[in-house]
Amino acid sequence: MRNLIWLCALVMLATAACKSSADRANALPGSEDCANLALRLDRSHWMVNKHTSISKVLARRAPNRPPVHVGYLIQRQYREMRGGPEFRVYTVTTLNRDEQIGHIDQLGRAYRYEPRRNGTFDTVSVGSNTLESNIGAIFDTLDAITVTATNERRLAFNALDANGDGLLQLTETRSFGDRVTGADTNGDGVVDFAEFNEVDVL
Repeated sequence: MRNLIWLCALVMLATAACKSSADRANALPGSEDCANLALRLDRSHWMVNKHTSISKVLARRAPNRPPVHVGYLIQRQYREMRGGPEFRVYTVTTLNRDEQIGHIDQLGRAYRYEPRRNGTFDTVSVGSNTLESNIGAIFDTLDAITVTATNERRLAFNALDANGDGLLQLTETRSFGDRVTGADTNGDGVVDFAEFNEVDVL
């Protein structure tokens, strides 16, 4: 379902295939026409998707409190294999990166995915503003939004670092065996991010 959301968003941006009527202009992810077109695009490999960057989305919910991590912003570049321009699309997710809640298209237009009772989604336009304001509109919040770049290695390290001290203890890496514990190159009994970042296979 989520893949269809993405492909439908791209189809609406790059082609007029889903825009032959007013209903198709706001085609739901999972609707028959858009889904069929998305599947045809996927099977024929017309669109190439490059995962180019990931950032943490932080929301400041109180003036004197640190911002709270509420989700992720994933930037991808799409282009047709046959040539043509690239399209940059941002996906907005919750803390669960599989749970996409909206996207921002090449023109800076923001769309929120609103679930229906039947398991499909409405793609609702929530305006066009700065990146941070668009993300706030997708989250439906007035909290100040900031975006902080990160990467998969840092996210993996943070996921293992259960106590949040910035170091991986033996108890936190035991299930990964020598792949991580062997990264302790200075022999201090813990793995810091620099050492973790040198591990070839996780």
